[in-house]
Amino acid sequence: MKFDKTPELLGIAITVAVVFSTFSVGAISANVSATPTPAETRYQQDRANCLAGRTAESQQTCLKEAGAALQAAREHDLKSPSPAQAAANERKRCDALSGGDKADCLKRAANLDTTVSGSVAGGGDIKETVTVVPGTPEIRTETVPAAGPATLPPKPSN
Repeated sequence: MKFDKTPELLGIAITVAVVFSTFSVGAISANVSATPTPAETRYQQDRANCLAGRTAESQQTCLKEAGAALQAAREHDLKSPSPAQAAANERKRCDALSGGDKADCLKRAANLDTTVSGSVAGGGDIKETVTVVPGTPEIRTETVPAAGPATLPPKPSN
């Protein structure tokens, strides 16, 4: 048996083999060398916190929110504002107010004579500014030590 087209078939076979190997090597290297984006890293941290129960919401809600944040970050390239941008946004929210309310709002925004309590997990930071108004009676607060459990009077018998 003599094949006259052997060199042509061999050339085609080699070309096909090279093409397939190029695609498979490219696919393998794309999976191996891909480093996670900051959004994916954040998602992994959020997911771990959800699974460990370190959040204030149910596990199902937490995982849904983490996934939604990752999707939004991928679609919109979301970024956290710089501290200067966050401070400017906080001051801008005071623009809707007027008079003393606006002045108090700006003091809270600048953390002047302001105490901050709470946490994001607990629902947010609470900023409180106490303004002393001359001519008003002083308000006194007392800390009363906690007593034992409350005792209820006995139920009347029927």
